[in-house]
Amino acid sequence: MYKYLLLCILMLFLFSCENESNTYEVGSSWTSAQSKMVMIDTLTMKMSTIIMDSVTTSGKNVMLIGNIKDQTFGKVTSSSLFELTPSTYGITSPSSAVFDSIVMYLTNTDFYYGDTLKSFKLNAYPLQDRIKLNNGYLYNKSNFNYSPNSVGSAEFYPRPGTDSSYVKMRLDQSYGLSIFNTLKNNDVATQENFLNFFKGLALVPSSDNNAMMRFKMNSTYEIQINKSTKEKVSNTVRLYYHTTSQNGTELLKYTLDLKPSSTYSYNKIGYDFSGSELANLTPKTPIPSQNLGNKTYLMAGIGVFTKVEVPYLKSLKNLYQNYKVIDATLSLSPVAGYYSNSFYNPGALYYYWGDKLNHVVGSYSQSDGSSEITASLSNASEFQNEHSYDFSFKTYVNTILSESADSNYNTLIYPSSYTDVLSGKVVFGDQKNKTNPAKLKVYMLGY
Repeated sequence: MYKYLLLCILMLFLFSCENESNTYEVGSSWTSAQSKMVMIDTLTMKMSTIIMDSVTTSGKNVMLIGNIKDQTFGKVTSSSLFELTPSTYGITSPSSAVFDSIVMYLTNTDFYYGDTLKSFKLNAYPLQDRIKLNNGYLYNKSNFNYSPNSVGSAEFYPRPGTDSSYVKMRLDQSYGLSIFNTLKNNDVATQENFLNFFKGLALVPSSDNNAMMRFKMNSTYEIQINKSTKEKVSNTVRLYYHTTSQNGTELLKYTLDLKPSSTYSYNKIGYDFSGSELANLTPKTPIPSQNLGNKTYLMAGIGVFTKVEVPYLKSLKNLYQNYKVIDATLSLSPVAGYYSNSFYNPGALYYYWGDKLNHVVGSYSQSDGSSEITASLSNASEFQNEHSYDFSFKTYVNTILSESADSNYNTLIYPSSYTDVLSGKVVFGDQKNKTNPAKLKVYMLGY
């Protein structure tokens, strides 16, 4: 009995000391009695808020439309500009075809940002300039003129994910008739011909809004056209017309869709920091976290990001003659009170190599090089001060320690991808933030 009891106690001790999440492969050369495992969490981090000259907003297959006004970021506004591509460059039975109407459908199934308790207003304007790419991209500050005269407007209450999550905007009859007659008369045969007549549309929010809406170009939604008819629509401009049958009595109804281009489209996103916490921020004047109450800021669509520097990281090389970095984690916590269901934190963040001019020079990858490293917001706790984005920082630490000269690289934190157009914002605490401090932990083995 005594031996059995002793065996049970020994097994219990062994199991209690083993934590699978903290088990590391170190190799036989590191298992000597002189080796020592340490965790360093006292390295100084310098954090600041930066803003890029411009960010890519094309190629996202989304329309971001709206206005946001708050004390943190000031005023942010976004319009969506795009070409239209007809499904066909002709009309069925043109000799007897009669134009009925033109409608734009927008589907909003998964995103809203800001105050959606009040009605949302937007207007459609014909483009006066052709949309042209700049080295294959369009940016938040790209500018193309559109007519001052609206050809359509809509007012609705945002209800993403419900039966009311699509918007039906009836466009002016004269605008639709002009497109219809151009196609009916066989005046165009290619997209290039069509763009000589109709260069596209700009969807512009009313200044009364205080919300941002995202409309997916490739999402499809079934809508009730009338009491007996349902149609599946995505973001499209739809022409309705009819012809008569041979006996002259029966109407034959037709539709023709003009799809927004996924290539020649972008979101024009502007900002005004006047009177906000970022009033002094410019591309040439980053703001240190201590000047913002021990906080840094991030909003992707306007190019506001967080920069993290670890100036004394190389001092770790002085701890041991021989060392091995087992793991490293950077934890950034959104500051409590700066986010809610209306103003959300992005679901995922990436981080990138940045130079002294805050240009992206590369991305961090998993240790096997398979993919970029990302971090999701941990929100298992009901308390906001326990939420965090936890980044694997081992690649960065090992790279800096392996360099013989001083590194010119820092870390830039971006949402999803540094070209993401979403407007989800984050306010991070730095190391000295009282409620949500940033933390850097490095685990080393050395002798």
